[in-house]
Amino acid sequence: MPSQSSTPPPDDGVAYTSSSSVSRDEKNSKVRAVLGMEEGSSVVVNADDQLLASLGYRPELKREFSYLTVFGQSFGAMGIAPAIAESIVFSLGSGGTVGMVWTYLVGCILLIPVALSLGELGSSMPTAGGLYYWVAQLTPPKQRAFMCWLAGYMNVLGYISIYASTIYAATLILGATVSIGNPNFVATQYQNYGIFVATIFLTFAMTCVSSSTLNKLNFTYIILQFTMLLALIIALAAGTPSELKNTASFVFGDFQNMGFWTNNGWAFMLSFLTPVWVVSGFESSATIAEESSNAAKAVPFAMVSSLITGMITGWAVIITIAFCMGTDVIDIVTTPLGQPLAQIALNSLGVNGSIALLVFLWWSSICNCSILMVAASRETFAFARDHGLPGSSFLRVLSSNKTPARAVGFVAVISLAEGLLMLVNTIAINSIFNLAIMGLYFAYCMPLISRLLFGHFKPGVWYMGDTWSYISAVYSVSWMTFVFILLLFPTYPDPTAQQMNYAVVVLGAVLIFCVGYYFVPGFGGKTFFTGPVRTIDDVVAGDQHAAVVIVPVSEGVERDIQEKEA
Repeated sequence: MPSQSSTPPPDDGVAYTSSSSVSRDEKNSKVRAVLGMEEGSSVVVNADDQLLASLGYRPELKREFSYLTVFGQSFGAMGIAPAIAESIVFSLGSGGTVGMVWTYLVGCILLIPVALSLGELGSSMPTAGGLYYWVAQLTPPKQRAFMCWLAGYMNVLGYISIYASTIYAATLILGATVSIGNPNFVATQYQNYGIFVATIFLTFAMTCVSSSTLNKLNFTYIILQFTMLLALIIALAAGTPSELKNTASFVFGDFQNMGFWTNNGWAFMLSFLTPVWVVSGFESSATIAEESSNAAKAVPFAMVSSLITGMITGWAVIITIAFCMGTDVIDIVTTPLGQPLAQIALNSLGVNGSIALLVFLWWSSICNCSILMVAASRETFAFARDHGLPGSSFLRVLSSNKTPARAVGFVAVISLAEGLLMLVNTIAINSIFNLAIMGLYFAYCMPLISRLLFGHFKPGVWYMGDTWSYISAVYSVSWMTFVFILLLFPTYPDPTAQQMNYAVVVLGAVLIFCVGYYFVPGFGGKTFFTGPVRTIDDVVAGDQHAAVVIVPVSEGVERDIQEKEA
């Protein structure tokens, strides 16, 4: 990892002074500077900050998140109920109820090893940089800067795109709700974009708050998400007329190829797009690692537990929908409301009941968007801290409440630009859905591939053991590669220009930009980007005699360090 010090500290997990000639007073001065202490004050040096310092970063963000609220970050980022509402068109429109029900369960199970493997990396290196920092640590020096650059851009753009696409989906839920209340209303593209813009400003305001407030909001979001799941299940189960109730044989065994691909096997495979979309975000706990207590355990725990919770609760919702939707799948998929679940709710609950349920669902989606904005802004802040983005010196500055408000603003601006695709057509904006997942999966694979190829991985406290860890990493790369290819396929076997899946075009443009910007002569990334920057060394930049002093503290133990004048 590059260091700004002329004499880098030893890579042993704790940095000490490089010369015994440095006096104790000088050491104490360095400790105060690194930890932000004033003369005569005391500070608690805990295991989290010690580990972060050994990874090269000065603690800047406040550690306000507990195990439960770190779980809330991952679980809330998935937003199970609204995400299902927004994406069942993929599975229902490909394989009917059988495709919708079985691919969700199987898809979530197949992602558990991915969560375990990423959790190992998050435990070993709990920084806000997450994926691109892991790539930097696991890649040889010669390739490190470029690989880290590529992973950083794909991860940042992946998070921003999944935030933007979720905002778009929330826009459609609100539009469908209004249309149910007023059948003569059909939102134009410009009206939808106006709702899109207003929603971004709303979630911007919800995100630019202190870490302590976000911690409380995350706890609230957990309750909200579970309440929404229960409300959806109970409302449909109790309110659906008997003539719309389906049999178990129809739900679990009556496969219908509802798509345009004649091969039933491939139609079933395309149904996996729903679980891939719904549980994306389970790894977002890594983005708040520097705001979490006991991050080396809390981050991987949140990844795995949120995925398993999402699998169980989401499957319950999927099964309920399948039993309460009637048998006319085509009418539901092609509903003029633009939202299959909105049509199912209207059929089952009537106008007033469906509006009440959809308003609750819309607000749940807004909270989901806010959590995704937290993840996207933290990833943006971390990459800007390492000088990876244009305007990094501006974006990496924290607000007075120690939150990356400028990075939040950057996420909002880029999302507004992506939303302009709404003014083109539905196919164009849907490419953002696929780009979001492809960007994240691309970034997920990079550290795992580097780990398998170069073997530089140092396990943290969350570790499966050499054999199972290796098998899980190999499997994870294989499965995500398959999903990546799946996301590139169009809905139609012989698509026209209007039917084309433009995700490949958008992804290609992003890759061309990333590579071109890095190698452009004179001012490209190659001229200034070296990978993660040791911010903890800033206080000793130019000092020929001393590196950073970190007081070692054993894991799980805190102690007060009282600094006094000599």
